[in-house]
Amino acid sequence: MTIRPCQPTDYEPLLTVFHKSVPHAFAPEEAADFSDFLRTNTDPYFIAELAGQVVGGCGHCLITDTTTARIGWILSDPDYAGSGIGGALLRHNLSLIAQHAGIQLVECRTSQVAYRFFEKFGFQLQYTQPDFWAPGLDLYFVSRPNEPTTHP
Repeated sequence: MTIRPCQPTDYEPLLTVFHKSVPHAFAPEEAADFSDFLRTNTDPYFIAELAGQVVGGCGHCLITDTTTARIGWILSDPDYAGSGIGGALLRHNLSLIAQHAGIQLVECRTSQVAYRFFEKFGFQLQYTQPDFWAPGLDLYFVSRPNEPTTHP
């Protein structure tokens, strides 16, 4: 698996991966938000590739005037579930965030579908909000201290 910075030619393959995860992990109406994000994002965003095929993405941002970083738009192709794509992408982003001494906290807005995945990396559930993303798709807000990544 290769992890590299996202390029404009990755947008369509990423949207294909996104649509494979609807409605289980993402609400259909989030597709437009993700598409807008890909076109306008200036923060680090990375692609996972297997055999030249885009199979996932994940990025992060440093929240201005705070000591917090946020993981954003992590997704992996459900056809490759269990192959370590999400973990590799998250570890990559966490290692880059760890290089910022002023960042003390890493947070992520996820759902009941994925929050247990984040727990494996030391994230703890802070709160939930029912039906946040769509009916039946709840917000799970998780965070962890910024530290070197030593998790799976």
